Amino acid sequence: MKRLAINTKLIFMLVFSSQIFSQNITYEVDVINHQDDLFHVSVFTEELSSENNIYNFPATVPGTYSNLNFGRFVTSFYAYDADGNELPAERISTNQWKISDVENLARLDYDVEDTFDAEVESEYVIPMAGTGINENFIVLNTFSTLGYFEGLQSNPIQLKLFYPKNWIIGTSLTYDENGYYTAENYDYLVDSPILMGELTTEKTSVNNIEVGVYVYSPDTIFNAKKIMSAAEEILQSSSGFIGYAPVSNYNFLVCFLDMKTFMEVGFAGAGALEHSYSSLFVFPAEPGMFQEIQDDIAHEFLHILTPLNLHSDVLQPFNFEKPTASQHTWLYEGVTEWASDIMQLRGGIMSIEEYLGRMSEKLTVNERFRQDVSLTELSKQVYDEVITMQFLNFYNKGAVTAAMLDIRLLELSKGKRGLREVFLELLDMYGKDKPFPEGEFFKIFIEMTYPEIEIFINDYIQGTQPLPVEEYMAKLGFHYVSERLSKDTRPSLGL
Repeated sequence: MKRLAINTKLIFMLVFSSQIFSQNITYEVDVINHQDDLFHVSVFTEELSSENNIYNFPATVPGTYSNLNFGRFVTSFYAYDADGNELPAERISTNQWKISDVENLARLDYDVEDTFDAEVESEYVIPMAGTGINENFIVLNTFSTLGYFEGLQSNPIQLKLFYPKNWIIGTSLTYDENGYYTAENYDYLVDSPILMGELTTEKTSVNNIEVGVYVYSPDTIFNAKKIMSAAEEILQSSSGFIGYAPVSNYNFLVCFLDMKTFMEVGFAGAGALEHSYSSLFVFPAEPGMFQEIQDDIAHEFLHILTPLNLHSDVLQPFNFEKPTASQHTWLYEGVTEWASDIMQLRGGIMSIEEYLGRMSEKLTVNERFRQDVSLTELSKQVYDEVITMQFLNFYNKGAVTAAMLDIRLLELSKGKRGLREVFLELLDMYGKDKPFPEGEFFKIFIEMTYPEIEIFINDYIQGTQPLPVEEYMAKLGFHYVSERLSKDTRPSLGL
């Protein structure tokens, strides 16, 4: 009898857990009549418990390193049971709604304002992390409009989009035969941006990677064919740098805005946001932007390596409500920026003169930032408003620090094993579903390399010692001059 009781309980637990696991959350987003500048969202679910009575919108998302608080943009929020009766729903914080009698909840209906032209006085949303509704296109970062029920972040998801029939959809979400886009969980959903509208498209295969390019542009300056030419060159070069195809498919979603619109919505900058199988770009449609776009393609694609496949355990699973900063943002952004440049150099896309010019520029820009904050301290404080803008120095000091680390590793290994090789070994040790321990990364890195690297880490990553650029560049046969008079300088009024 005792054994039978145990087996009965086991069977019950297996059936019950299977039901919970298979419980889909279904979203519908209607933008057919998008002239009202709102995303109309419905969320369908059933059999929730009191533990699921909070519906959350993200406070921030991976790759942005800033407080975004997407709940600010919700303009209405209603809850209903299966008979259409309204259930009480109370807003309990900027990003959270508490639903009474959630056991009877069948549907949520709410509207969300797009962020491109929203009037906010602080915590501005960068365009590549936001949403834009236009007559001819829509930028939809799923995390900006779709929330999740407390405790159900890991449940499978279905998404149906209602949009003008002549529009094209660009996304890396899987489309099933029932007309739904699917995601294995909420984290995968928010990792998959959507660009829809009157787009040009191109598809190709590069080194076993199926590549798609989706482009919206207000004129013919840019189109998918032109962006694909840049993407193919970068992917060919990255294949040689990485040595294998890190993904089976990848999409570049690119939205260009005319300069008037770009200025009207008040964007302080352009750029891109990385995802596991795609990246989303927002740029002004200016001819001079092509080189910047190519550089961003290189940077965002290499984010596949870190943090998407090499990251700390404080980032997985990601806490969208109260994120914890990792001290290794220098790795995620600084090393990626270094890799995107050195990869183009080694792949023949960039000349040595161009590469050295970029390093010189990064060192010059670095001087505009605080020098009393280490890379690890900057990483840990990245969500602090006082230090947020210092984040941009990861692309300058962070990248040059990675270049110096590469030189030091090559020196100690007599040219056999630089940062690239150690980086790839780390990727082999860890991966998308196997994060490294936050507090032990430096110890692991030193054990994998040389005792002397501990001094480098203490001085230049955890410390604030000036980078040894002149000394290290001399090891490669280059003479670095930190400061000199410009050849074009003309004396004026004795200055």
